[in-house]
Amino acid sequence: NHRAFAERGQAAARLSLGTPRRTAHCMFRGFRARGGGGAEGGVRSWRRRARRGAFLLCILVVAGAGMRHFSNRGAAHDDATYASRVYRVMFTGSAGGGSSTHPFAKSSTPESTRAAAFSDAYAAGTAIKPMRQSPRGAYHRPVILVIGDSLVQRGFARGGWVGSLANAYARTADVLLRGYAGYNTRWVRELMEHEPGLFPDKKDVAVVVLLLGANDAVLRTGRKHKYGVTVETYEANLRWILQRYDGKSTIKILCTPPPIDQEERLRITTEVRGMPADLLDRSSDRLAKFADAARGVARDTKGVTVADLHEAFKQAGLGWEKRLLSDGLHFTEQGQALAFETVSASIAAAKVNAKNALFPFAYDAPTHETLIGANNTDDWHGHLVVESGNVVVVER
Repeated sequence: NHRAFAERGQAAARLSLGTPRRTAHCMFRGFRARGGGGAEGGVRSWRRRARRGAFLLCILVVAGAGMRHFSNRGAAHDDATYASRVYRVMFTGSAGGGSSTHPFAKSSTPESTRAAAFSDAYAAGTAIKPMRQSPRGAYHRPVILVIGDSLVQRGFARGGWVGSLANAYARTADVLLRGYAGYNTRWVRELMEHEPGLFPDKKDVAVVVLLLGANDAVLRTGRKHKYGVTVETYEANLRWILQRYDGKSTIKILCTPPPIDQEERLRITTEVRGMPADLLDRSSDRLAKFADAARGVARDTKGVTVADLHEAFKQAGLGWEKRLLSDGLHFTEQGQALAFETVSASIAAAKVNAKNALFPFAYDAPTHETLIGANNTDDWHGHLVVESGNVVVVER
Protein backbone atom coordinates (compact mmCIF):
# COMPACT_ATOMS: atom_id res chain seq x y z
CA ASN A 1 0.00 0.00 0.00
CA HIS A 2 2.77 2.43 0.87
CA ARG A 3 4.45 1.71 -2.47
CA ALA A 4 1.21 2.39 -4.34
CA PHE A 5 0.71 5.70 -2.62
CA ALA A 6 4.34 6.63 -3.33
CA GLU A 7 3.88 5.83 -7.03
CA ARG A 8 0.77 8.04 -7.09
CA GLY A 9 2.81 10.86 -5.61
CA GLN A 10 5.58 10.39 -8.21
CA ALA A 11 3.00 10.43 -11.02
CA ALA A 12 1.60 13.64 -9.67
CA ALA A 13 5.09 15.10 -9.58
CA ARG A 14 5.65 14.23 -13.28
CA LEU A 15 2.48 16.08 -14.20
CA SER A 16 3.60 19.16 -12.33
CA LEU A 17 5.47 20.72 -15.21
CA GLY A 18 2.41 22.33 -16.76
CA THR A 19 -0.14 22.11 -13.97
CA PRO A 20 1.27 23.27 -10.66
CA ARG A 21 -2.19 23.48 -9.05
CA ARG A 22 -2.98 19.90 -9.98
CA THR A 23 0.42 18.80 -8.72
CA ALA A 24 -0.23 20.20 -5.30
CA HIS A 25 -3.67 18.66 -5.26
CA CYS A 26 -2.51 15.23 -6.33
CA MET A 27 0.44 15.17 -3.95
CA PHE A 28 -1.84 16.28 -1.14
CA ARG A 29 -4.22 13.40 -1.90
CA GLY A 30 -1.37 10.97 -2.07
CA PHE A 31 0.13 11.87 1.26
CA ARG A 32 -3.26 12.40 2.92
CA ALA A 33 -4.18 8.75 2.46
CA ARG A 34 -3.04 6.87 5.55
CA GLY A 35 -0.09 9.10 6.28
CA GLY A 36 1.55 9.26 2.88
CA GLY A 37 4.12 6.92 1.45
CA GLY A 38 7.12 5.13 2.91
CA ALA A 39 8.34 4.77 6.49
CA GLU A 40 8.20 8.53 7.01
CA GLY A 41 4.50 8.53 6.14
CA GLY A 42 3.87 5.84 8.75
CA VAL A 43 5.56 7.91 11.46
CA ARG A 44 3.46 10.93 10.50
CA SER A 45 0.29 8.87 10.71
CA TRP A 46 1.19 7.62 14.20
CA ARG A 47 1.92 11.14 15.43
CA ARG A 48 -1.37 12.42 14.03
CA ARG A 49 -3.31 9.69 15.80
CA ALA A 50 -1.49 10.39 19.05
CA ARG A 51 -2.37 14.09 18.88
CA ARG A 52 -6.01 13.29 18.15
CA GLY A 53 -6.15 10.87 21.05
CA ALA A 54 -4.64 13.40 23.45
CA PHE A 55 -7.10 16.08 22.28
CA LEU A 56 -10.10 13.80 22.81
CA LEU A 57 -8.80 12.85 26.26
CA CYS A 58 -8.57 16.52 27.23
CA ILE A 59 -12.15 17.12 26.10
CA LEU A 60 -13.38 14.17 28.16
CA VAL A 61 -11.53 15.39 31.27
CA VAL A 62 -12.94 18.93 30.98
CA ALA A 63 -16.46 17.65 30.35
CA GLY A 64 -16.29 15.35 33.37
CA ALA A 65 -15.08 18.16 35.63
CA GLY A 66 -17.89 20.41 34.43
CA MET A 67 -20.53 17.77 35.10
CA ARG A 68 -19.21 17.23 38.61
CA HIS A 69 -19.22 20.99 39.27
CA PHE A 70 -22.82 21.54 38.21
CA SER A 71 -24.08 18.39 39.90
CA ASN A 72 -22.59 19.51 43.21
CA ARG A 73 -23.90 23.08 43.09
CA GLY A 74 -27.28 22.16 44.54
CA ALA A 75 -25.95 19.68 47.07
CA ALA A 76 -26.66 20.45 50.69
CA HIS A 77 -23.70 21.10 52.98
CA ASP A 78 -23.54 21.05 56.71
CA ASP A 79 -22.72 24.31 58.44
CA ALA A 80 -19.09 23.50 59.16
CA THR A 81 -18.35 22.47 55.58
CA TYR A 82 -20.09 25.51 54.19
CA ALA A 83 -18.33 27.85 56.61
CA SER A 84 -14.93 26.43 55.77
CA ARG A 85 -15.59 26.64 52.03
CA VAL A 86 -16.80 30.26 52.13
CA TYR A 87 -13.95 31.21 54.42
CA ARG A 88 -11.40 29.86 51.94
CA VAL A 89 -13.08 31.71 49.09
CA MET A 90 -13.08 35.00 50.98
CA PHE A 91 -9.53 34.65 52.24
CA THR A 92 -7.45 33.25 49.42
CA GLY A 93 -4.38 33.30 51.64
CA SER A 94 -5.90 30.44 53.65
CA ALA A 95 -5.55 27.58 51.25
CA GLY A 96 -5.59 24.60 53.51
CA GLY A 97 -5.55 23.20 57.01
CA GLY A 98 -3.22 24.02 59.84
CA SER A 99 -3.19 27.41 61.53
CA SER A 100 -3.14 29.59 58.40
CA THR A 101 -4.93 32.91 58.96
CA HIS A 102 -5.95 35.85 56.89
CA PRO A 103 -2.85 37.93 56.12
CA PHE A 104 -4.41 41.18 57.38
CA ALA A 105 -5.82 39.72 60.60
CA LYS A 106 -4.16 40.86 63.82
CA SER A 107 -5.17 37.68 65.55
CA SER A 108 -3.44 34.32 65.44
CA THR A 109 -6.73 32.44 65.69
CA PRO A 110 -6.43 29.22 63.68
CA GLU A 111 -8.56 28.92 60.57
CA SER A 112 -10.44 25.96 62.05
CA THR A 113 -11.54 28.15 64.99
CA ARG A 114 -12.66 30.92 62.68
CA ALA A 115 -14.56 28.48 60.52
CA ALA A 116 -16.31 27.25 63.65
CA ALA A 117 -17.22 30.82 64.61
CA PHE A 118 -18.55 31.39 61.12
CA SER A 119 -20.56 28.19 61.42
CA ASP A 120 -22.09 29.40 64.69
CA ALA A 121 -23.03 32.71 63.11
CA TYR A 122 -24.51 30.88 60.15
CA ALA A 123 -26.68 28.78 62.45
CA ALA A 124 -27.78 31.93 64.33
CA GLY A 125 -28.81 33.60 61.09
CA THR A 126 -26.27 36.45 61.24
CA ALA A 127 -24.02 35.23 58.43
CA ILE A 128 -24.60 34.61 54.77
CA LYS A 129 -26.69 31.54 53.94
CA PRO A 130 -26.40 29.39 50.83
CA MET A 131 -28.94 30.13 48.12
CA ARG A 132 -31.22 27.11 48.28
CA GLN A 133 -33.87 29.01 46.34
CA SER A 134 -33.39 30.63 42.96
CA PRO A 135 -31.07 33.66 43.16
CA ARG A 136 -32.97 36.89 43.87
CA GLY A 137 -32.01 39.98 41.94
CA ALA A 138 -28.99 40.77 39.83
CA TYR A 139 -26.64 40.52 42.81
CA HIS A 140 -28.26 37.53 44.54
CA ARG A 141 -29.96 39.74 47.12
CA PRO A 142 -33.70 40.13 47.69
CA VAL A 143 -35.20 43.11 45.86
CA ILE A 144 -37.57 45.64 47.42
CA LEU A 145 -39.24 47.38 44.48
CA VAL A 146 -40.85 50.81 45.06
CA ILE A 147 -43.14 52.05 42.25
CA GLY A 148 -44.85 55.42 42.13
CA ASP A 149 -44.93 59.07 41.10
CA SER A 150 -42.97 62.09 42.36
CA LEU A 151 -43.64 61.09 45.98
CA VAL A 152 -41.52 58.03 45.21
CA GLN A 153 -39.04 59.75 42.90
CA ARG A 154 -38.25 62.22 45.68
CA GLY A 155 -37.91 59.34 48.10
CA PHE A 156 -34.13 59.40 47.68
CA ALA A 157 -33.89 63.11 48.48
CA ARG A 158 -32.34 64.23 51.76
CA GLY A 159 -34.15 62.35 54.51
CA GLY A 160 -36.32 60.63 51.88
CA TRP A 161 -38.48 57.72 52.91
CA VAL A 162 -37.18 55.40 50.18
CA GLY A 163 -33.60 56.24 51.13
CA SER A 164 -34.43 55.43 54.75
CA LEU A 165 -35.86 52.13 53.57
CA ALA A 166 -32.62 51.39 51.71
CA ASN A 167 -30.65 52.25 54.83
CA ALA A 168 -32.78 49.92 56.95
CA TYR A 169 -32.02 47.02 54.59
CA ALA A 170 -28.46 48.06 53.72
CA ARG A 171 -26.94 44.66 54.50
CA THR A 172 -29.83 42.45 53.50
CA ALA A 173 -31.71 43.65 50.39
CA ASP A 174 -31.53 45.98 47.38
CA VAL A 175 -34.14 48.76 47.31
CA LEU A 176 -34.99 49.54 43.69
CA LEU A 177 -36.77 52.83 42.97
CA ARG A 178 -39.09 53.29 40.00
CA GLY A 179 -40.64 56.69 40.68
CA TYR A 180 -41.83 58.91 37.82
CA ALA A 181 -42.86 62.48 38.60
CA GLY A 182 -46.24 63.43 37.15
CA TYR A 183 -47.23 59.84 36.31
CA ASN A 184 -50.62 58.38 37.05
CA THR A 185 -51.52 54.69 37.16
CA ARG A 186 -52.39 54.61 33.46
CA TRP A 187 -48.97 55.87 32.39
CA VAL A 188 -47.14 53.56 34.80
CA ARG A 189 -49.12 50.64 33.44
CA GLU A 190 -48.29 51.62 29.85
CA LEU A 191 -44.62 51.96 30.80
CA MET A 192 -44.60 48.48 32.30
CA GLU A 193 -46.31 47.09 29.18
CA HIS A 194 -44.05 48.73 26.61
CA GLU A 195 -40.76 48.87 28.55
CA PRO A 196 -40.84 45.73 30.69
CA GLY A 197 -37.06 45.70 30.99
CA LEU A 198 -37.23 48.71 33.31
CA PHE A 199 -38.88 46.56 35.96
CA PRO A 200 -37.48 43.37 37.55
CA ASP A 201 -39.20 40.02 37.09
CA LYS A 202 -41.53 38.96 39.86
CA LYS A 203 -39.25 36.02 40.70
CA ASP A 204 -36.60 38.54 41.77
CA VAL A 205 -38.88 40.73 43.91
CA ALA A 206 -39.38 39.94 47.58
CA VAL A 207 -41.34 43.12 48.42
CA VAL A 208 -43.19 45.52 46.13
CA VAL A 209 -44.38 48.90 47.43
CA LEU A 210 -46.88 50.82 45.28
CA LEU A 211 -47.69 54.51 45.87
CA LEU A 212 -49.83 56.12 43.16
CA GLY A 213 -52.94 58.30 43.12
CA ALA A 214 -51.83 61.88 43.68
CA ASN A 215 -51.95 62.54 39.93
CA ASP A 216 -54.87 60.22 39.19
CA ALA A 217 -56.99 62.28 41.58
CA VAL A 218 -56.49 65.73 39.99
CA LEU A 219 -59.68 67.61 39.22
CA ARG A 220 -61.03 66.98 35.73
CA THR A 221 -61.77 70.72 35.40
CA GLY A 222 -58.50 72.00 36.87
CA ARG A 223 -55.28 73.17 35.31
CA LYS A 224 -53.86 69.61 35.30
CA HIS A 225 -57.01 67.89 34.03
CA LYS A 226 -55.04 65.75 31.54
CA TYR A 227 -53.50 63.83 34.44
CA GLY A 228 -56.75 62.70 36.02
CA VAL A 229 -58.52 59.38 35.62
CA THR A 230 -61.75 57.97 36.99
CA VAL A 231 -61.83 56.08 40.25
CA GLU A 232 -62.76 52.90 38.36
CA THR A 233 -59.76 53.26 36.05
CA TYR A 234 -57.52 53.88 39.05
CA GLU A 235 -58.72 50.69 40.75
CA ALA A 236 -58.29 48.60 37.58
CA ASN A 237 -54.76 49.88 37.03
CA LEU A 238 -53.76 49.21 40.63
CA ARG A 239 -54.97 45.63 40.32
CA TRP A 240 -53.11 45.16 37.05
CA ILE A 241 -49.81 46.44 38.49
CA LEU A 242 -50.15 44.29 41.61
CA GLN A 243 -50.96 41.29 39.43
CA ARG A 244 -47.54 41.65 37.83
CA TYR A 245 -46.03 40.68 41.20
CA ASP A 246 -48.49 38.05 42.33
CA GLY A 247 -45.90 35.50 43.45
CA LYS A 248 -46.88 33.49 46.50
CA SER A 249 -43.76 34.59 48.36
CA THR A 250 -43.90 38.28 47.34
CA ILE A 251 -45.04 40.79 49.94
CA LYS A 252 -47.23 43.48 48.34
CA ILE A 253 -47.70 46.86 50.02
CA LEU A 254 -50.28 49.27 48.59
CA CYS A 255 -50.05 52.85 49.90
CA THR A 256 -53.02 55.16 49.97
CA PRO A 257 -52.26 58.58 48.44
CA PRO A 258 -51.55 61.03 51.26
CA PRO A 259 -53.85 64.03 51.82
CA ILE A 260 -53.09 67.46 50.44
CA ASP A 261 -53.11 70.97 51.85
CA GLN A 262 -55.87 72.39 49.67
CA GLU A 263 -55.36 75.90 50.97
CA GLU A 264 -51.72 75.86 49.84
CA ARG A 265 -52.60 74.35 46.44
CA LEU A 266 -55.14 77.15 45.91
CA ARG A 267 -52.56 79.79 46.84
CA ILE A 268 -50.08 78.33 44.33
CA THR A 269 -52.76 78.32 41.61
CA THR A 270 -53.91 81.89 42.13
CA GLU A 271 -50.95 83.82 43.57
CA VAL A 272 -47.96 81.96 42.18
CA ARG A 273 -49.34 80.97 38.78
CA GLY A 274 -51.81 83.82 38.39
CA MET A 275 -54.69 81.55 37.39
CA PRO A 276 -58.34 81.77 38.42
CA ALA A 277 -59.41 79.76 41.47
CA ASP A 278 -61.64 77.45 39.43
CA LEU A 279 -58.48 75.98 37.87
CA LEU A 280 -57.43 74.49 41.23
CA ASP A 281 -55.62 71.24 40.42
CA ARG A 282 -56.58 69.08 43.41
CA SER A 283 -59.19 68.91 46.15
CA SER A 284 -59.16 67.11 49.49
CA ASP A 285 -62.57 65.53 48.91
CA ARG A 286 -61.65 63.97 45.57
CA LEU A 287 -58.32 62.69 46.89
CA ALA A 288 -60.13 61.06 49.83
CA LYS A 289 -62.21 59.04 47.35
CA PHE A 290 -59.04 57.69 45.75
CA ALA A 291 -57.63 56.79 49.17
CA ASP A 292 -60.82 54.82 49.84
CA ALA A 293 -60.45 53.11 46.47
CA ALA A 294 -56.88 52.05 47.30
CA ARG A 295 -58.05 50.60 50.61
CA GLY A 296 -60.74 48.66 48.77
CA VAL A 297 -58.22 47.21 46.29
CA ALA A 298 -55.95 46.15 49.15
CA ARG A 299 -58.88 44.59 50.99
CA ASP A 300 -60.17 42.68 47.94
CA THR A 301 -56.79 41.52 46.57
CA LYS A 302 -55.26 38.49 48.23
CA GLY A 303 -51.85 39.01 49.76
CA VAL A 304 -51.92 42.82 49.69
CA THR A 305 -51.26 44.89 52.82
CA VAL A 306 -52.29 48.53 52.97
CA ALA A 307 -49.98 51.31 54.16
CA ASP A 308 -52.50 54.02 54.96
CA LEU A 309 -50.49 57.20 54.43
CA HIS A 310 -53.69 59.20 54.02
CA GLU A 311 -54.91 58.38 57.52
CA ALA A 312 -51.43 58.55 59.09
CA PHE A 313 -50.90 62.11 57.87
CA LYS A 314 -54.34 63.30 58.96
CA GLN A 315 -53.77 61.83 62.42
CA ALA A 316 -50.39 63.55 62.82
CA GLY A 317 -51.83 66.35 64.96
CA LEU A 318 -52.78 69.96 64.57
CA GLY A 319 -50.96 71.76 61.77
CA TRP A 320 -49.93 68.59 59.97
CA GLU A 321 -50.47 70.27 56.59
CA LYS A 322 -47.58 72.70 56.98
CA ARG A 323 -45.33 70.35 58.94
CA LEU A 324 -45.60 67.37 56.61
CA LEU A 325 -46.14 68.95 53.16
CA SER A 326 -43.80 71.43 51.50
CA ASP A 327 -46.09 72.71 48.75
CA GLY A 328 -49.39 71.24 49.82
CA LEU A 329 -48.50 67.98 48.03
CA HIS A 330 -44.88 66.81 48.41
CA PHE A 331 -43.28 65.71 51.67
CA THR A 332 -41.13 67.78 54.00
CA GLU A 333 -38.43 65.89 55.93
CA GLN A 334 -40.97 65.24 58.67
CA GLY A 335 -43.40 63.95 56.07
CA GLN A 336 -40.70 61.70 54.63
CA ALA A 337 -40.04 60.31 58.11
CA LEU A 338 -43.73 59.59 58.70
CA ALA A 339 -44.04 57.90 55.30
CA PHE A 340 -41.05 55.68 56.14
CA GLU A 341 -42.51 54.73 59.53
CA THR A 342 -45.88 53.88 58.01
CA VAL A 343 -44.50 51.78 55.14
CA SER A 344 -41.99 50.01 57.40
CA ALA A 345 -44.74 49.09 59.86
CA SER A 346 -46.81 47.65 57.01
CA ILE A 347 -43.87 45.56 55.78
CA ALA A 348 -43.30 44.27 59.31
CA ALA A 349 -46.98 43.38 59.63
CA ALA A 350 -46.94 41.61 56.27
CA LYS A 351 -43.93 39.51 57.30
CA VAL A 352 -46.01 37.76 59.94
CA ASN A 353 -48.34 36.21 57.37
CA ALA A 354 -45.85 35.94 54.52
CA LYS A 355 -44.70 32.62 53.13
CA ASN A 356 -41.50 34.25 51.94
CA ALA A 357 -38.64 31.96 52.91
CA LEU A 358 -36.22 34.90 52.74
CA PHE A 359 -37.85 36.67 55.71
CA PRO A 360 -36.32 37.67 57.92
CA PHE A 361 -33.60 38.72 55.46
CA ALA A 362 -30.25 37.26 56.38
CA TYR A 363 -27.06 39.28 56.10
CA ASP A 364 -25.54 39.03 52.63
CA ALA A 365 -22.04 38.52 54.08
CA PRO A 366 -20.48 37.60 57.43
CA THR A 367 -20.12 40.31 60.05
CA HIS A 368 -16.61 41.51 60.79
CA GLU A 369 -16.89 40.09 64.33
CA THR A 370 -17.49 36.68 62.79
CA LEU A 371 -14.44 36.95 60.58
CA ILE A 372 -11.99 37.84 63.35
CA GLY A 373 -13.32 35.13 65.67
CA ALA A 374 -14.88 35.21 69.10
CA ASN A 375 -13.20 37.02 72.02
CA ASN A 376 -10.66 38.68 69.77
CA THR A 377 -8.71 41.46 71.46
CA ASP A 378 -8.72 43.54 68.27
CA ASP A 379 -12.18 44.81 69.24
CA TRP A 380 -11.62 45.06 72.99
CA HIS A 381 -12.51 48.76 73.14
CA GLY A 382 -15.98 48.44 71.61
CA HIS A 383 -17.38 51.81 70.57
CA LEU A 384 -15.97 54.63 72.67
CA VAL A 385 -17.40 58.03 73.57
CA VAL A 386 -16.06 60.79 75.75
CA GLU A 387 -18.23 61.87 78.65
CA SER A 388 -16.94 64.63 80.91
CA GLY A 389 -13.38 63.89 79.88
CA ASN A 390 -13.72 60.17 80.54
CA VAL A 391 -13.72 57.47 77.89
CA VAL A 392 -16.77 55.24 78.26
CA VAL A 393 -17.53 51.99 76.45
CA VAL A 394 -21.12 52.27 75.24
CA GLU A 395 -21.34 49.19 73.05
CA ARG A 396 -19.49 45.92 72.59
